[in-house]
Amino acid sequence: WLKALPPRVAAAWMGCCGGKAPGEVRSPGRQDALPPELAAAPRGRFLSKLAPIDEGRRDFARIYFANNRKIYIIAPRMPSMRPVQPTSGPSSAHIGDLSEEVVKRAEMLFGEGLTAHLTRVFGTAPDPALVDLLRTRTMAAMTVNVGIDFALHMKLLPTFLQPVFLIVVLGEPTQARAATYGFIAQTPGQIAGDRPESKRTPFCVRLLSPNLLSAEDCGNSWEVDYSVREIRTSTILQAVEMEMPALREAVSSGRWDALA
Repeated sequence: WLKALPPRVAAAWMGCCGGKAPGEVRSPGRQDALPPELAAAPRGRFLSKLAPIDEGRRDFARIYFANNRKIYIIAPRMPSMRPVQPTSGPSSAHIGDLSEEVVKRAEMLFGEGLTAHLTRVFGTAPDPALVDLLRTRTMAAMTVNVGIDFALHMKLLPTFLQPVFLIVVLGEPTQARAATYGFIAQTPGQIAGDRPESKRTPFCVRLLSPNLLSAEDCGNSWEVDYSVREIRTSTILQAVEMEMPALREAVSSGRWDALA
């Protein structure tokens, strides 16, 4: 099914992390260093662009029905992040055509999963219109295109390894953002791992979307907050777990400062 992906997205799928303190970036000049500009400013913003609606829906279905779980949620009163994917469903080997039926099934199951999680943490079922808005905008935000855009913008290799997506909900709910995590690299020599799903680098990035529940429609323009750090782990989920204290602080306080 990879053949059906746009070239730059397929490259990302074929493709953030313990050692030093989070946020520390190695100095320029080392073989595994980041470009000087990114090393000097590991946090900031850049302008990306979302894929057309139909392409975005298909990309989401591929991610949703992937063999490995890639979509999670964290909200107030959740002790840890929870997966928002079925335990079983069409395998990646059977969704290469990504028929409209498969895409609609992914949308339906995703919406049901969001409703179940929000009902569990808030005690009452959320407004269906709010769930529909969150589902639609989250689906658009969950794409490796944003990771590839970041890599190209920062003059890195056009690859985004082990992508994982985390929906971060604040309030009851009043705000929500999609955090996209992945390994990035400046040179091929920084990439380790002998299988596509295990490829990793010493550098992880977190890409934080705009507020998905905003009254304003961002359209295709997508201003993303990025945070890069050097890290040593074998899976991207370990990188997300290392950020869990900051994520819990954000959802409990209702403020994004902890992730700044």
